[in-house]
Amino acid sequence: MKRFLIHSHVLAAFLQLAPLARIAQNAPGMLATPTLYILRWVFGTAAVAGSFHGLSGATGVVPAAVRATNGVRTSVTFSITSSSHGTAKSYSAVSGLPPGTTLSTRGTLSGTPTASGSYTLRIRGWETSSLGGDSAVLNVAMTVVGANPPAVISQPESLTVAPGQSASFTANFSGDQPISLRWFKEDLEVRQATNATLTLSNVQAADAGRYRLRLVNDLGTVFSDWATLTVQAAVAKPVISTQPVGRRLHVGESASLAVAATGTDLTYAWTRDGVAVGGSTPVLDLGAVTASAAGVYRVRVSNPGGSVDSDAVVVGVSGPVVWDAPSRVADSIRLSFNGLEGRRYAVDMAPSPQGPFTTLAEMMTQLGGTVVFEPITQPGRFYRVRPLP
Repeated sequence: MKRFLIHSHVLAAFLQLAPLARIAQNAPGMLATPTLYILRWVFGTAAVAGSFHGLSGATGVVPAAVRATNGVRTSVTFSITSSSHGTAKSYSAVSGLPPGTTLSTRGTLSGTPTASGSYTLRIRGWETSSLGGDSAVLNVAMTVVGANPPAVISQPESLTVAPGQSASFTANFSGDQPISLRWFKEDLEVRQATNATLTLSNVQAADAGRYRLRLVNDLGTVFSDWATLTVQAAVAKPVISTQPVGRRLHVGESASLAVAATGTDLTYAWTRDGVAVGGSTPVLDLGAVTASAAGVYRVRVSNPGGSVDSDAVVVGVSGPVVWDAPSRVADSIRLSFNGLEGRRYAVDMAPSPQGPFTTLAEMMTQLGGTVVFEPITQPGRFYRVRPLP
């Protein structure tokens, strides 16, 4: 064995740099001299200015990356080495272990992962077998994948829509997250279409075609079935050829309003004073009118190409038709009633209330009502007045 003589003041400085050197100050034959006898180096000269993670730091961990499956038991043993220390004797986890797993002091990661995802394991390798001495911390990339690949549970359905309408395709699926979703039209990606439902607004002819959803997770890739979007040919909006006509009515009269329009797939929506009245056909039946039927009426005619509103028409409702008190004019009786200006009426006569009635006259009323003169030479007659359509 070689011997080295070092002055004491040099030793003091050296000990600061090399605390790991085993020193014997009282070696045989050296008692009377201020010198030291260095028995050996623990880790070699490279450790003089560093430790397990210093200048001589750890050179690597094996394996450097790990892959496991969610819900499936796994076991892998790590090994950290150093150019100065060799292989670590014991191990501990600093952070990053997936839920459901543990790391033994021998460096074995084991257990059943319970959450998929990407993890960064920070593992410390120790100089001694009892988690002591110098240490080094290295990172290990670990990926926990799912046990279930993506699967389509319900397929998107084909659609037929008119231009300008919206169209939506939906696919239901299963599989372990994370699952990446992407819609395709004829194998071209649809922009910003990364949800289970694809909604297309204001559909036009260029949107027609086949659509499908791609699903990807760590275990595989799957596509839904194709769903076809059919866009109908453009349809001209309706044209009203005959406008509804307003009416002046007496309470109890039956009446209706009508419109005529050209176009395909027409629908109708009637309103009174802006409020829907339930009519869905070209003819709105008012029935036996009451005062509540009075108002401004309009109908909207629609089809896939658009809609058009009719003219607004007024329906007026007055009281029932009644006779005024008769009056005598020379040799005749004047009969008058509360006729509505512009309405046509029929005046009937019969020998008894049960009839038969004979129409004496049909007339258009003027402002102030209608006047009928009847000779007195025909007493005992019964008269009635009827509004005509």
